[in-house]
Amino acid sequence: MTARMDPRHDPAVVLADHIDFGHLERYTMGEPALTRELLRSFCEEARAFTLSRQEDVGTERRALHRLKGAARAVGAFPLADAAEWLEKMLEDEAPAEDVHDARAELTERLEALREACEAWKAAMGY
Repeated sequence: MTARMDPRHDPAVVLADHIDFGHLERYTMGEPALTRELLRSFCEEARAFTLSRQEDVGTERRALHRLKGAARAVGAFPLADAAEWLEKMLEDEAPAEDVHDARAELTERLEALREACEAWKAAMGY
């Protein structure tokens, strides 16, 4: 079994406001290399979502659903909840103001995550 990484020396601490590392450690069975690879992959997926442009509501809902699943897998529960909220607003054909608020919440969470991911990747040498 692999020894746990000391969080005081772990560059992932910059992601601590966004990722439930207890969940992620259980998911990766404490394997640091797998944890790093999942975090790197998730950061790229979140970045790709941010840069994507959805042509229609159906495409946006599918992208949100993928983002929500990826976020839950690594323990990024606040982001997953924001994606789910927007997905629900679109599904329910909610008023434009509610959709706008849900998009704003998701955008805010994605931007904060992007900044944390960039700091983490720089610390990891990616």
